[in-house]
Amino acid sequence: MELSYRRKSIKVLCYALIIAFIAIIQNVEGLSVEIGSARCFPLLTAAIILGIGEDERLAGLLGLFGGILWDLTTTVHLGFNAVFMCITCFCSAALVTYIIRDTFITCMVFSVLTVFLYVFLYWLFFIIIKGVHGAELSLFSFYIPSAFYTSLTAPIIWLCAKPVKQKLNAPVKIFD
Repeated sequence: MELSYRRKSIKVLCYALIIAFIAIIQNVEGLSVEIGSARCFPLLTAAIILGIGEDERLAGLLGLFGGILWDLTTTVHLGFNAVFMCITCFCSAALVTYIIRDTFITCMVFSVLTVFLYVFLYWLFFIIIKGVHGAELSLFSFYIPSAFYTSLTAPIIWLCAKPVKQKLNAPVKIFD
């Protein structure tokens, strides 16, 4: 059953608020927990998990919104997060819409692949290519541990997002 325009609008607003809340947690120092030198990037997994099972356009826009919020806090790579998250959310939603089922395993595979692809591309484009001193070791001392840390939080994000998605996508029962 198709959702009404009002219910779709409420769903999009709720998703945007969730992504904004997670962006605040991720980007404000002291709100997120750092283990050793590893940082968590929950915005990547949240955008992927919220976008999976939705329309590709909505998923792409959620990724774009999350990436823009992330890019607002940086001066190094303006636009990278927005473009990367938009493309990965769009592709994962398209694959789930047309090929793969929306399951826990699907969400975890897409989340983990997205996180590892993100840290590798970020390391390659903004650390290696710029010629930062000691860049080769930063992959193993910061980026890969951060990817594992973020991947470990993906099931927690899925457990929190699943009931919200079910509630927002449930049709209203008029005659019950």
